Amino acid sequence: MTEVSVYDKAIQLQNRARQIAAGAVGEKEASRVLSRTKELRAALADLKTQVELRHTLTALGATHKPDLSDIDAARTAFERKALNGLPSDTVFNTARRKVLEFSVKLKGDTSTAWTTWAAQQLTGLPLARVPMLGRDEREAARTRAKELRQAVTPKNLSKADIALFTSTYSLLAESLRDKSDPPQELLQLLELLEKRPGPSLSDISDSDIALLRQFEMDTHITLQRTGA
Repeated sequence: MTEVSVYDKAIQLQNRARQIAAGAVGEKEASRVLSRTKELRAALADLKTQVELRHTLTALGATHKPDLSDIDAARTAFERKALNGLPSDTVFNTARRKVLEFSVKLKGDTSTAWTTWAAQQLTGLPLARVPMLGRDEREAARTRAKELRQAVTPKNLSKADIALFTSTYSLLAESLRDKSDPPQELLQLLELLEKRPGPSLSDISDSDIALLRQFEMDTHITLQRTGA
């Protein structure tokens, strides 16, 4: 049974229970069943969102399709009990709890898969080439790299988050594709400047300063006087 049919059959069963409640029993019983149906529908809607999100990641190669056999089994049990009359609150609550539990598990697994995949994509970008871009391109590249780092661990992953990440990634990757790697001297100098405690001005040569100015990295370097 496909993922779509599992969801659709559950919705059809909800509608059937609602119709029975509205036409065969009193107003109080109808109100009860409709209330439980609304709760179950909300849980199923969240599950559908998580399943669709998982399929989006599967298309990217970030993970595999979810196994919905447990939900299918829960649907079958709910359907069997509904055939004998209106389901009790216990039946509704059990079905809703199973849906919620699966949604939570699926959300956690999907989040982990996304973080792993997104981090790998970010690691694969040749960010060392950013200094080789022009001034405007360089600032845009740094902004995009920052956005990508923030998107690796979102609070609540959505398809919009994934679309934004992939589009931003494509723009950044394209801007760096044809650029050469920066000279080793610049990389070594930047590594030196990032050490803590930082080097003193006497450790930096005039040629080092010229190199920083050449690649317009001097605007990112600050000086601070120490001692008397």
